Amino acid sequence: MVQNLLAFTATDKNYSKGSAGAITGERNALASALGAVKNKISNLKGDPAFFNFFDRSKSRLVLRQYNYTSVSEPNQIIDPQAANWTSLITPLVWPAIANLHGVATKGKWFYGTGYDLSKIAVIDMDNEYKQKIEYTFPADFNNFNNPYSDGVYHGEALTVAGDYLYALFYVNKGKGYLNYYDSIVAKFEIDTATGELYFESYVTVGKNTFTLDLYENKLYACSLGGMQQVGTGNADTNICIIDLDNFTQNGVVTVNIANPLTDGDIRDISIVNDDNVYVFAGHYGGNYTNFIGKVYHTSLANLTNPTLWTPIITVDDHGYLWGIYADGYRLWFVKGTPIAVYNGTPSTAVSADRTFSITDMSDYVGGNLNSACFIAPDKVVTRGVAAPAVAKSMASQIRLAREARELAKKLQEKDK
Repeated sequence: MVQNLLAFTATDKNYSKGSAGAITGERNALASALGAVKNKISNLKGDPAFFNFFDRSKSRLVLRQYNYTSVSEPNQIIDPQAANWTSLITPLVWPAIANLHGVATKGKWFYGTGYDLSKIAVIDMDNEYKQKIEYTFPADFNNFNNPYSDGVYHGEALTVAGDYLYALFYVNKGKGYLNYYDSIVAKFEIDTATGELYFESYVTVGKNTFTLDLYENKLYACSLGGMQQVGTGNADTNICIIDLDNFTQNGVVTVNIANPLTDGDIRDISIVNDDNVYVFAGHYGGNYTNFIGKVYHTSLANLTNPTLWTPIITVDDHGYLWGIYADGYRLWFVKGTPIAVYNGTPSTAVSADRTFSITDMSDYVGGNLNSACFIAPDKVVTRGVAAPAVAKSMASQIRLAREARELAKKLQEKDK
């Protein structure tokens, strides 16, 4: 059955207006059988993004827009498989969230966090998705022993495992994004009756962390190791593997690549199964014009030994939005502005089987891909059948893209 598999947003070249669409096809189809539908939503502003979540058994999308202020644009809740993408509710502003970056759900409770306000919103999906509670992190949790007196916290990602919410906050040393502390992954117990959160503990991971992928009771957090650099990676880049059965600093395993300055920052990870793990690393070249990097294939057993990773895709291309996702049928590579698709679970050097250009996805010649969000199917409520995980949204990569564009602009002004 043909479904919408990936939701994307595109903008014009000046990031002044946007539109949304989908890549479609059967879930197990070859890349050649996929198609793109543009303008499913038009007349968006310049920074829209999608997030996938479950409302009980139903897979849903939330579309956020961002206007570079501390007040969010109204958020839309969308049935991703509907013929027309109209909001299922009257679009709502959630006061605790500006620049939505992460979502997760438990029962009827929807949790969201945003970059600008460093808050977690508790939203009641049974009450037309209205916000019920908001928490400011770390100020509202007296039992959190804040390690950074001058740290500025930013909400980056959320995930739920069991009755616990895990929240990633990356932390700047003061304002701006020149200096970073180690990021925080905080653990909260969820009161499933009220939606309330109770802080339990935290661990630290790398500097400028922006992913929080859950696989078999472990979290995988990719860290750039600091500010994005031109012509080099950061020495402190890493992957931190957090054991949820031992949620202490001793339960965090740190993976470092051998030559980060040349091979670049670890920017993304996607795990299909124990035998197929993909890692993406790289850095910007001169003046942030091109991104230089590689996608690697490895196994879960060899993830902690990067010398055993196999490079399968090499990139030296223009663009700002970068990320990978493997769904078991295909490897998707958000490659700056185009999206490249590779059949199966490749483990050796491979060329794209299908590439979607910006004009396949929008009417913006010379425009930009602004976000990509993979869509999980509805849960099949059958005893003994595992529910699918919520699929990946590359919203945090939008933040990295925006920062890279700003850094490129500053370099251009400096050279004048």
